[in-house]
Amino acid sequence: MPCGSAMNKQRRHLLRMLGSVPFLTAASRPERLLVSYNDDYAPYSYIDPQQGGGQVLGILPEILDPLLAEIPGILAGKQGLPWRRVQAMVQQGEADALCTFASAERKQYAVFNRVAVTTLVPHLFFSARHPRRAELEAIRSRDALKAFHLVDQKGNQWAEQALKDFPSVEWTPGHDAIFRMVMAERGDLHVSLSPLVTLWRLKKLGIHSQVVSIPAPYVAAEVPFHLGVRLSHPLATEIAEYLDKALLKPAVARRIEDILKRYGGQA
Repeated sequence: MPCGSAMNKQRRHLLRMLGSVPFLTAASRPERLLVSYNDDYAPYSYIDPQQGGGQVLGILPEILDPLLAEIPGILAGKQGLPWRRVQAMVQQGEADALCTFASAERKQYAVFNRVAVTTLVPHLFFSARHPRRAELEAIRSRDALKAFHLVDQKGNQWAEQALKDFPSVEWTPGHDAIFRMVMAERGDLHVSLSPLVTLWRLKKLGIHSQVVSIPAPYVAAEVPFHLGVRLSHPLATEIAEYLDKALLKPAVARRIEDILKRYGGQA
């Protein structure tokens, strides 16, 4: 990660560039901004069925809700849906925004802000009983990782982009299926975008003590998440630029840090 002085220099540079962003004016009829979140990506975004009401919870809405509510001329709302539907609805204009990795495919239908809303740190996850555990723990490069059979979720565009040169990747329809395969030794390991997400899911499945997690900076040091607003939204660019300016404020950075700590870390 960049040092403090480099981070401050980058922040000042972006603030100068964003200084000319026109302030959105409140209109008599505000523009809707419906943000769709993954309903099963805890702790970043999820719906807790035990709480009822379908309220979207998690790190991403806690960060974005107050920032989007401050934008004049915008009426922000949110909903939680299965991830494939989230992407399809934004692409088709039925929803207005999503917060995720800005893949090349997603950039074809959405304008993404420049400053990361949060960053995820990839880790390897594999069974503690794996017969080649020592070899897995010794992996320090992409080439060494390519010797193993990976398992990931179909539709995870980060994995499809980051692992496209890997010879042996099996794609599953959902997160839970990944770990069933890993625990059954039908796959060697999973490259998770975030240990927070994976540990949350493993605890739900009751197998977190049976799985080993190690950082994988050779796959990606960090994976930033940005807000993407559909290209056809009349204020897409203005919303992205307004959000960038807000995210660069020290008070907002401190609030985001507090939110991450409450959920168990900054990864």
